[in-house]
Amino acid sequence: MNAHCHLELCHLKDKVKNANSLLDFLLQMFQLSASPYDENLTSNWDKFMYETGVSVVGDISNTFNTANIKKNSKIRYINFVELLGTTSERCKNDIEQYKSVREKFLAANQNPDEIIACPHAPYSVSPELFQTINLLNGENKKMISIHNQESFDENLLYKNHNGGFVERFPLDLSSIPATGKTSLQSMNQLDYQRVIFVHNIYSSDEDLDFAKRNYKEPYFVICPKSNIMLEKKMLNVNKLISRNLPICIGTDSLSSNDSLSMIDELKVFSENFPQIPLTDIIKFSTINGAKALGLESEFGTLSKGKTPGIVLIENVDFQEFKLTKSSTARRLK
Repeated sequence: MNAHCHLELCHLKDKVKNANSLLDFLLQMFQLSASPYDENLTSNWDKFMYETGVSVVGDISNTFNTANIKKNSKIRYINFVELLGTTSERCKNDIEQYKSVREKFLAANQNPDEIIACPHAPYSVSPELFQTINLLNGENKKMISIHNQESFDENLLYKNHNGGFVERFPLDLSSIPATGKTSLQSMNQLDYQRVIFVHNIYSSDEDLDFAKRNYKEPYFVICPKSNIMLEKKMLNVNKLISRNLPICIGTDSLSSNDSLSMIDELKVFSENFPQIPLTDIIKFSTINGAKALGLESEFGTLSKGKTPGIVLIENVDFQEFKLTKSSTARRLK
């Protein structure tokens, strides 16, 4: 289960240079937004994920570029269509974009319940747009995804309306409220059965306690390689484990990673948290992801009636029962 990916950004591999923070990365991404999409390259990465064992992807799909690939793919895609806007005019444009993307994905035989409007991140979505997203999803309140606390400046924006986003981000952030609290503790618009928080690098103990109290089923996606590339750190996942908050694993995009390899993510995760048993890490990347994406009745475990696929992980240190730098994964079925 690749719980968080941006398949449509495969053509941006190696295009972002010397990004020392999320803000550096975002500013370059604005400049790269007109880069030509490459369908053949993207299709190859879809096949790569399948051949290396990925059965389901929680995919950020802000355009309909990947519709034909997903129509013919062996992977099951949950499509999260991000809306990003801090002004009324931008909100209107985002609504039209969402409707257009949804229409194309429906024509590509995607399940209508698996095309979900979602907020990009707390720093890029106004209170008005949060409400609009809820209206677009209507009665479909099973799950939603949001990039969360990927930058320290995100919390500064909400606490006192200063920091890097106010100083450098090319959006009008005047509609973002200064609450005196962190971004996670400032959101109260996500009334969904499952909320998938992605990245969480700067989530504090208090934030995690807040999420546990206030959300029905919060899931926390870690994207190890992307997190380290952009912010040089990851959330201490022991904070999640001690609170019995479920962890999932994602690859993020090729604009912030050099591969969409889940086994590479697991190796980096294991290197950073060597005390966590491999059996738990496997759960993070299988049944936890299936539950987060609402597909635990079909995927995630080898059980009667399910079709999860079978993945062989090779070059494991069986004495320590840990992954090694040479560990690989390939699909057997």
